[in-house]
Amino acid sequence: MNESSSSGAANGNSAGARATASAEQVKEHLRAAKDAATDAVRDASREAQSWSRGRLSELQDRVEAEPYRAAAWALGIGFVAGVLITALARRR
Repeated sequence: MNESSSSGAANGNSAGARATASAEQVKEHLRAAKDAATDAVRDASREAQSWSRGRLSELQDRVEAEPYRAAAWALGIGFVAGVLITALARRR
């Protein structure tokens, strides 16, 4: 009877050890997934930052090349925005 109870305890210990090893594997897997996701987000943000800087530089070059045209666009956009805001304010 002692043999069965001691083997049962041994089985319980080995099951606990396997569960601990499995938990460690899951933790390592989650850490690796977190690191991969972090790297992906960093890469995407670098690409977005590079793209936005390029677009800003292009816009600055176009404004410097044709300042009157840029001013006309800004005036037109401001006028349309003003009309829309005025119309919305009058409805209330």
